[in-house]
Amino acid sequence: MHSRVVKELLIVTVLAVTFAACQKSTPVSVPPLQNYRDGMNLFAIDIPATWQQTSEPGKLNLFNSEDAYNRFADPTSSSKPAVRIYIHAKSIGGQTLQDVVEQFKDNLRQQQAQIDPDVQTSLAGMPAVKVPYALRIDSKNTIFGYAILTVSDSTEYGYECQGFNKEFKRYAPVFDTVETTYRIIPKVVAKEQLPDNLIPSSTPATYQTQYYSIQYPSNFKASPQGATGSDVKNTVTFKGYFEDCTIEVDVLDAKKLDVEKIFKQNKGNYPNAKSEKTKLDGLDAYVISYSPVRGIQRRVYFVVKNDNWVRIILTWNEASQQKYHANFEQAFEQAATSVKLK
Repeated sequence: MHSRVVKELLIVTVLAVTFAACQKSTPVSVPPLQNYRDGMNLFAIDIPATWQQTSEPGKLNLFNSEDAYNRFADPTSSSKPAVRIYIHAKSIGGQTLQDVVEQFKDNLRQQQAQIDPDVQTSLAGMPAVKVPYALRIDSKNTIFGYAILTVSDSTEYGYECQGFNKEFKRYAPVFDTVETTYRIIPKVVAKEQLPDNLIPSSTPATYQTQYYSIQYPSNFKASPQGATGSDVKNTVTFKGYFEDCTIEVDVLDAKKLDVEKIFKQNKGNYPNAKSEKTKLDGLDAYVISYSPVRGIQRRVYFVVKNDNWVRIILTWNEASQQKYHANFEQAFEQAATSVKLK
């Protein structure tokens, strides 16, 4: 009798463990996608709309969460689910696809990664090579990944996916779906189709609300959202071609507080930031400068009038600014200082 009970308990335990393992390995559903077009007009791809992204011309990094971004920056910092998709395109002169593949493997070897045999495949309709690998971080963490590489018109195109431990397999449906949307933009077409809103126009347009007016680059689009919460009365975003070069203006309920108290209550939301007093439309104001992620600069203004807290958020990508000789910072600062409060 005793042996029977033990056997039954053992079976239940095994089933429970197996079920838990299956639960953890359940594939992730593909989230809603949105189109992304590279800043150098080299590729386009549909990406998960809710994922964190960092970009510069020719490169795009996608992370399934902010925690994932931090974990890839420091692999032992967390145990939270973390996956990454990296898309790139760069000029390689006369190099062949085999040259590109060997260079990628050399980099993996320097990291002491385990490299599996090549797989012949395709990317964006072009012959490609898939290089699977595993990079052991410590006894508890391994990054599994693969890169799909192709060459067209003296340009290397790559699509790389990575995930910690079981997350790599769980996110396979997302990796595969996003890969199918990868599109190479022919260079002739790219030159002809550079968008008019690539860099901010020096000609201003005026946007009016019941709370303020602002002058912004006329080739940018104003996207008002109205009230978005109990304290937010009005929000509008001004954006051109780049998703990470924007002007956002929020109007919030000041709740009878002056700008000094509002600044003190909110400055803790911006760690490692520099702040200083300034003026906006002749009123006392504060400005905070910081970098939310590498390569991205942000400046946030605080000003209060008629119990309305106006927050102006300027965000720009340093690489885009340098690549296109476009002074996003200056154009956005001119917009902020043009604000007239009502």
